[in-house]
Amino acid sequence: MKIGIVGYSAKNIDEKLGTQLLEQAIFNLITSKSKEDAVEIVTGLTNIGIPKLAYQIADRQGFIKIGISAKQAYQVKCGVYPVDKEIIVGEVFGDESQTFVDYIDCLVRVGGGKQSAHEVQLFKEKCLRINWKLSERLVECEFLLSA
Repeated sequence: MKIGIVGYSAKNIDEKLGTQLLEQAIFNLITSKSKEDAVEIVTGLTNIGIPKLAYQIADRQGFIKIGISAKQAYQVKCGVYPVDKEIIVGEVFGDESQTFVDYIDCLVRVGGGKQSAHEVQLFKEKCLRINWKLSERLVECEFLLSA
């Protein structure tokens, strides 16, 4: 089971709330699917915000960590999270969006901006194309940045 995670990649997030929302969404997806499948947490490789929190959950639970990003991830101050597998596509953030969506089975969005919204739209189109039931594969949570 490959669970994609999108959301804010920012320092000023409520990490406790973000972790709670992510854990609830991830475990609801796992429970609704098969508990026997290996779980992969797939997000944007960066060591900040929602991606970092998702990878920390994966570390605690023994899930496989996959980072899909553009080369730009190596140029940001926060650095990259140590993952089990990296998939690098293109030069700038967003170049990897289609590869990311093609890779995942389910998607969790916790806040986020334009790229998160775009990836949700791509995922919805994928579900329609494959005839997947969206309500079983997409979890979206609103999440505000701290001041």
